[in-house]
Amino acid sequence: MHNFSFKNKILLILLLPIVTILILSSNILYNKIKEQNSIQKTKEYLNFSIQADVLLTKLEEERELSLIYLDSYGKKQKNELFDTRDKTNKRIFDLKEFIKTFDKTKYSIEVSKNIDDLNKKLNEINNIREKMDGFSLNSDNLFDYYTNVIDKLFVLINEVLTYSNDGELSRKLQAYISIGRIVEESSLERRLLREIFEKNQLTNQDYFKFSSSISIQNIFLELFKKVATKEQIKILEKQNNCFECKEVLKFRDVIYNKSKIDEIIFKIKELSGFDGFIHSFKDYLLDGDSKFQNKMQKYHTSILREINKYRRMDDITKEEKKILKEIKKVFDNYMGSSLDIMDYKAQGKTRDEIVALIKVDDSAAIKGLNTLSKNIYRADAQKWFEVSSKRISVFNSLSDDLANDIKKYMNKKINDLESEFVVHIIFILIILIALFIISTFMTRKIITSISTFKEGLNEFFLYVIKEKDNLKPMEVKGKDEFAQMTMNMNEQVEKIENIIEQDKKVIVEIYDVVEKVSNGFFEYKINQKAGTAEVESLREIINKMIYYTKIKVDNINKVLDNYALGKYKFRLSEEEKIGMYGDFGTLSTGSVLLGQSISQLIAMITNAGKELESNTITLSESSQMLSQSSNEQAASLEETAASIEQITGNMKSSSKDVVVMLNIADELNSSALSGNVLATKTSSSMDEINEKVSAISDAISIIDQIAFQTNILSLNAAVEAATAGEAGKGFAVVAQEVRNLANRSADAANQIKKLVEDATIKSNEGKNIANDMINGYENLSLKIVDTKNIIDNVSTAIKEQEHGMIQINDAINLLDEMTQKNALTSSNIDMLSKEVATLSTRLLGITQKSEINDKYYNMVDDVDLIQNISKYKNDHINFKKTYFETLGSFEFSRVKDCKSCNLGRWIAESESMNKDFVKSSEWIKLKEVHFSVHEKVQNYLDLSANKEENKVLKEAAKEIEDATTKIFSSLNDIAVVNTKFIRN
Repeated sequence: MHNFSFKNKILLILLLPIVTILILSSNILYNKIKEQNSIQKTKEYLNFSIQADVLLTKLEEERELSLIYLDSYGKKQKNELFDTRDKTNKRIFDLKEFIKTFDKTKYSIEVSKNIDDLNKKLNEINNIREKMDGFSLNSDNLFDYYTNVIDKLFVLINEVLTYSNDGELSRKLQAYISIGRIVEESSLERRLLREIFEKNQLTNQDYFKFSSSISIQNIFLELFKKVATKEQIKILEKQNNCFECKEVLKFRDVIYNKSKIDEIIFKIKELSGFDGFIHSFKDYLLDGDSKFQNKMQKYHTSILREINKYRRMDDITKEEKKILKEIKKVFDNYMGSSLDIMDYKAQGKTRDEIVALIKVDDSAAIKGLNTLSKNIYRADAQKWFEVSSKRISVFNSLSDDLANDIKKYMNKKINDLESEFVVHIIFILIILIALFIISTFMTRKIITSISTFKEGLNEFFLYVIKEKDNLKPMEVKGKDEFAQMTMNMNEQVEKIENIIEQDKKVIVEIYDVVEKVSNGFFEYKINQKAGTAEVESLREIINKMIYYTKIKVDNINKVLDNYALGKYKFRLSEEEKIGMYGDFGTLSTGSVLLGQSISQLIAMITNAGKELESNTITLSESSQMLSQSSNEQAASLEETAASIEQITGNMKSSSKDVVVMLNIADELNSSALSGNVLATKTSSSMDEINEKVSAISDAISIIDQIAFQTNILSLNAAVEAATAGEAGKGFAVVAQEVRNLANRSADAANQIKKLVEDATIKSNEGKNIANDMINGYENLSLKIVDTKNIIDNVSTAIKEQEHGMIQINDAINLLDEMTQKNALTSSNIDMLSKEVATLSTRLLGITQKSEINDKYYNMVDDVDLIQNISKYKNDHINFKKTYFETLGSFEFSRVKDCKSCNLGRWIAESESMNKDFVKSSEWIKLKEVHFSVHEKVQNYLDLSANKEENKVLKEAAKEIEDATTKIFSSLNDIAVVNTKFIRN
């Protein structure tokens, strides 16, 4: 890429957008097709929702008429009810027919289940109607059935929102659903107020239901206004101004006023009752104390205030005014009687005489209060039913308009998508052609502008590095981006010249010191005094930051220096740990984790080296035994070869003298038996060779596995050393040397393995030849016996035997050659085993130079667990870092639960698997400290969000680091416990 010309790079840059455009265009076209399918799917479900909404409207109407019919024992709304039932049945039939053609598999399982549940409920409607007609069903059960069916329809209708990925469509659907909910709540309101007006009584429960219904309607009205179009809102407002809607509001005011009236009546009764007006009057009558008269006056004023409040209410009837007048008159009479009592007292009359003279009739007030409390004035159940039904019809009409509007929108959307698809294809082709045409022109223009800008930029760099004292503004050509860049560069040059003159000395020194610090030198500080308070404050803050940062860096370097010397037991003192919190705490615990990981690696290498040393001893002994067996086999083969040569010579002599042949045949028979014994021994030796070769192969596999594991461990060590930076270079050399030794061991093992495989093949061939020899010797013995019996054919038999003995002699020679090779191979194996032993000794020597806790040798048997433990330690370092990054916002946040992190899930998984170490006391301690880490981090976040003092935050941060150190120690203890179980 660096060797490309700038022109080619620009062409490549231009090519990448073209490719990107092609990819994005393909994605857009795919999304358009996907959107078409989604809209079609939504359209199908919308048709289903509209069918369901039509049925829902009829069910709401049938529910209300059924309740009126049932409550009147069949005297009211009979004809209207049966007519509505017929319409409802038709809608049910239409919906069921639609469901038959409706593909439920395109939608969620929940939709399919809800449709099935709806069918079951609709199938029960005839049974419900029969019970209602027979008056064997109460109104509550009837209401519950219809409401349950309506709720199921609403659930299915609301589901249409989940299948819309178009914002405008979603708003229209939400408006449609909102009107449907308003209709349902209006139906419930119609029933509720009808029952209230019929029983002429408003209970607290009824008023609560009424208020809830109004609130829900208002909520959905507001929701409708938010998602509906301006035109739809105007239609709604126009419909809300209809006569019926205004009448509905008047009837609602009747309920509201009734609630207020009940409060006023209750207040009047409370003021006039116990310890109130009447009670004070009696006390004054009996005692004559003026304080009771004053209390009467106070209560009387409060009662009149409540009566006047009632009078000022809108649309109060003449009857109510008359009753209020009677009530007021009674309380006024009481006040007049109190004045009479005062006059009688002045006249010197006794209490009994005054009691006999004072008589007040309050029955009119009691009767009036009860009448006002028990009656709802201006309530007309029949008229309410009519106007509320007409209002519901208005909303149903609006719902139908919305449904038609949605259908039109969806059809238009589908047509628009098809048109957009074609337009996109044409547009993409035009774009590609245009890009291709202007690429050359753009390339030339950009190269020219870049060259000009480059010259100006070089001049600017010379000025920045002080090779030039003055800088001329770059020439601006044109108005494109390069011209703007040039103008911006000129402006920045002018700003830089002004900034240099302001606090130049301090800024230069700050720049110099910060540069040194950024290079890793924290020994510097800013000595020059600033001319302004702000810069001086900046200087002092920077000096303090450098000083405290240096202390922390020195402490971390102290840890890493000891690690570099192989002292992995080293830990900072408690005094040195002060201030090592937050990000530095994370770095500190990270260095501790590094030391623990290296210690674990050294322990693994040491344990593996010891095991390798033991295995090489076994391999050496096996190779020596193989060499000895091969030598013995070679000696046996030499004896066999000599015997074969002797037999061959005897057979040649026998062909000259048949008579002498019989004697020679006896000798030959004896020799054949001896050869058979030797061949059997040869076969046995071959079997032993095969066994030794298998043992060598197994040992080589162990060496190869050890080399592979050593290589993996060295690679992990190299990664950890690289992470440690400069401090880890020494250990990186050790890791590289270990990896080289592992690679050499693996190569040697592979060579031995190949030689062993060749030896196995040759040994098997030798065994087959020995078996052939045994068979040959047996045949030879038979021939000798036959020679004695058939003397005439002895000459021919001797010749055949002679030819066979020649072949046997060749086979013996080949077997002897293979045996020599086996002996050489065993010698090579012995040499390699000694070399591997030397390597393992060097490996142990390297690891012994490092100082680690003996505990690590007893915790690294389970490599997977060690890796997981290291991961969980690192996870909790990152866990702290993740939440510390949010501290600057000072917002409250909730840390992840200790059971939800990787360590928490591992704890739960280990307990569910009932692993051995979960029963230990160390496991209980691990769970406690793990919970503590999450708790301490949460505590710090809360304190930070509350902007507590730094002293408090510092103490909380210290607790976090202490808890982190404890969880590291607890995880190591679990590894030790696990290793004990493995070794036992």
